[in-house]
Amino acid sequence: MQIRVPKPFNRKKRALSPAPTCFSLIDLGTDTIKLAVVEAGPQGQIRVLGHSLASAGGKNPAGGRGQAAALTEVINIALQQAEDATELTAGRKIVPDYALFVLPGQTTRGRYFEVKQRRGHPARPVSGKEIDALWERALRLTQQGLLKLPGIGPEWLPQTVTAAGLWLDGHLVNDPFGLQGRQLTLAVYGATCQPGIIRAIERLAACLELEIYRLVPAAQSLATIVPAREALVFNVGAGGTECSLIRHDALTAAAWFPLGGRFFTQSISRAFKCPVDDAESLKVAFAAQTLSADDERLVQKSLHTPLNRWVGDIINALAAMPGVSPSYQLPGNLYFTGGSAVLPGLKNRLLLNLREAGFSFGRSPEVVNLGEGPLTDFIAGPTAFRGILFAPVLSLSKTV
Repeated sequence: MQIRVPKPFNRKKRALSPAPTCFSLIDLGTDTIKLAVVEAGPQGQIRVLGHSLASAGGKNPAGGRGQAAALTEVINIALQQAEDATELTAGRKIVPDYALFVLPGQTTRGRYFEVKQRRGHPARPVSGKEIDALWERALRLTQQGLLKLPGIGPEWLPQTVTAAGLWLDGHLVNDPFGLQGRQLTLAVYGATCQPGIIRAIERLAACLELEIYRLVPAAQSLATIVPAREALVFNVGAGGTECSLIRHDALTAAAWFPLGGRFFTQSISRAFKCPVDDAESLKVAFAAQTLSADDERLVQKSLHTPLNRWVGDIINALAAMPGVSPSYQLPGNLYFTGGSAVLPGLKNRLLLNLREAGFSFGRSPEVVNLGEGPLTDFIAGPTAFRGILFAPVLSLSKTV
């Protein structure tokens, strides 16, 4: 997936020579911080050299000096653990100078844009100059259009623009060079971000003595590792869920809402009238299927209404996405990631309620936990539950 950074906001002040190949990847989750050290190979392969987890303890890098200082210390220790692990995989300790950060869904907003260009000489082959000019128009349109989204102010910063399709006379093409036609159409997905989190990450990076290579919204980053050309992606974190629509092998829409793992924990806490920590332990045991049959039924009952509310927000998010209507058939590939994606009953409830709401699928739905098995082009990456947790942060490496 092609990632472009609008020029006024490109943090790479100069061309790096030689280009870096090792990077630190950081996902500042509200519950768990995920870090990895990777090496990018020349053929697009990513070697995972080390990775680590740390508890965020509910702290936010933009939550004030006290929270930021505590979080910096936690991240520094976890980063050192990931770097120490590189000695075993690479034969020497690797400490990257450059870092990529995931921008959480609750801090970003995005939109799909199209730019059309009538060609003056249809019989001439499409040239690189034409495509570059089309991209320049798309970048300008995206920067202007993002500022017109509801609730977006001039202080919000455009971050990344990803290609969402290129058409020649209405035909989708991967390589237009040398082809002839009357009209080019370039579709892109652009994202903008709250300025507060940008400043907080910049301060954090400075304290960690890291140079920011790129900041990428979570939905755009995850789209780079989804193996299907048409898909729905659900990133179920502690603080919320982000739903993304992939069309033609590209992100075309994304929506975030504040219902995630913490919401389910609080629902169990209210149902059992127990402390939140005990409710979290119950939820974890329920997900691991280690509860007795009676306790499992009680937890399942306590989650019935919360799961319906969670699915309801997904249905509302999908219905609001451009191009999604009652006649639109949803992609048959559904990918889940994030620590709360493994909650029993969550996926089946989603499929059931989507059908009851009138949605249909292009084919029989196939549900996959993204990262549970080896990710394409990744070497020595984590799998199983840890892989599901790390999929969003590892996807950053495919945006380099």
